This record gives sequence, C-alpha cells and structure tokens, in this order.
Amino acid sequence: MYIGVNQFCFPSSYDVEEAINSAKKIGFDSIELCFTNSNIMNKSTGVTDSLNISNYYNRLLNVDSTDKEVKLLGSIVKDNGISISSIGGIVSFSIYPLNSNVIEIADKSMDAMRKMLDFAQLLETDTVLIIPGMLTEDMDYETSYRLAQKRVAKLAEYAPNIKLAIENVWNGMLYSPLEFRNFIDEIGYDNVGVYFDIGNARRFGWPEQWIRTLEGRIFKYHCKDYRLSVDNIFGFTNLLDGDINWPSVISTIRETGFDGDLVVELIPPASHMIESTLFYALTTLKELLKNNNLEGK
Repeated sequence: MYIGVNQFCFPSSYDVEEAINSAKKIGFDSIELCFTNSNIMNKSTGVTDSLNISNYYNRLLNVDSTDKEVKLLGSIVKDNGISISSIGGIVSFSIYPLNSNVIEIADKSMDAMRKMLDFAQLLETDTVLIIPGMLTEDMDYETSYRLAQKRVAKLAEYAPNIKLAIENVWNGMLYSPLEFRNFIDEIGYDNVGVYFDIGNARRFGWPEQWIRTLEGRIFKYHCKDYRLSVDNIFGFTNLLDGDINWPSVISTIRETGFDGDLVVELIPPASHMIESTLFYALTTLKELLKNNNLEGK
C-alpha cells in the first residue's frame, strides 16, 4: 500500500519540478503527474474553475510536449527518488470532453489521450486517469454513454499495456455504482478499470458501498473528504473534516484485497501552509492504515 499525492494539490504557481521536490520532502511515496493543455489561458470551464485548476499548466507534460521534455521529467522524478503513481488531468473532462458529439472536439480529446498514453510509457508508469467527458443539457444521455465507452475502448486497444482508470467525477453521468460497474464491464477490456474518488462519491451515497460494488475493478483511489451540509463543489475538505466514515472505508478497501496507491487529492489546493496541509493528509492516512492493520510502504 503506497500513499501518493496529486500534482493539483500544489498551486499552479508551483513548477512541476517544485511540486515533485515538495512531494518527496513531505514524505509521499508517489506523485500523480497532471497532463495539461498547452495554453495556460484556457476558457472558463465551470466546475474546474471553482476548483482552481482550469488554467493549470505543466511545462513538461502537456499536449504539445516533446519526447525530450517528457524524458527530462522522468529524470527529475528518478533523481528525487519518488515514483509516478499515474498520469491524470482534466483535458478529457472540461477542455475537450471525451464524450462530445462535436467531432472536432472528440478528435482533439482522442489525440490528447493517445499522447498521454504515449507519455505514460515514456515515464514508465502503468496507469493513466481518464475522465469520460461531461454531459450537457443538449446531449442524449444514452448516446453520450455509448460514445464514451466506444472511445475508451479505442484507447484501451491503442495502449494494451497501460491501465485506463476511469474516474467518477461530477460530470452529469455515472452517478450510481451499479451503472459505473456496467460501464466498465461492457467495455470489456482487462486494462480498463476505475480510479475511485472517495470524496466525489460521498455526495451521491456511501463510498464503502461503491467500493464493494466495484470490487476487483479499482486500480487507484483519490483521497479527500466531503461535507454534505455544503452540498456543492465547495464541500471538499481535508481528511476527517467531512462526512466520510474513513475507518469503514479503509476497512472495506482492505477487505477487497487492494494493495495499490491511495492518492491524496485536495483541490482546490491550499492557499497557505501547503506542505503542512498535505503532511496532515499523509499522516492521517498512515494512521488509518495502521489502525486497520495495514501499514504504508
């Protein structure tokens, strides 16, 4: 069991090298690097604006990065003695939605995701996070669902040695654990599974129930808490400060036999005492694992 941190936990003012250095200094085992758009002046994208990540830019891992830049990033990671848990980002979510019914947008999304998969192989990481788009009022639900499945399947064929971890996000679709399980199973590829976000699920039910329903399909976990009384995007908070029953969640994870990465994802990033905030999350997870007879690394 490893404990990692998502790059979005560090403000956009942090260069990727600074974020990697900080993650190692805090004591994380791994980091989830974020693949971004090339233009730091992205248009407003709604929910991600509220999370303060819309304009995030990774100078060494973006849609216009070269292999040379990505290899340099890999060297920085290795020199710091930290591993890459996965590559994520919001390109297929709010920038170029993967389920778009506009062919030009869908093509840009697929091209970006293929590039992300290529970069994952260069960085020698086995998992990429894929967000299957965003549902809007003018779209047909079932059509959107099938388009997302079809495109994920093409990506799975493109990179059979990379795990495609589909994240449960607030995108207007896949808000039931049963539907999410069916979405994965109907695609029918062993390298397609789930990147389960514990905090994202709490607004729609109990994460423990999702974990049991998705058993055997979860590749990674995002860890943050959520306050039900807020009932909107501003309800995300640090571990133990919300309404998630963390001892029960960790116990359920143990019951499924999971032994991969738990990745801290506190967004929006802290405005002050960033490293102290993340250190609290790290030590909290370690204590929860210890109390459930699960040690960290």
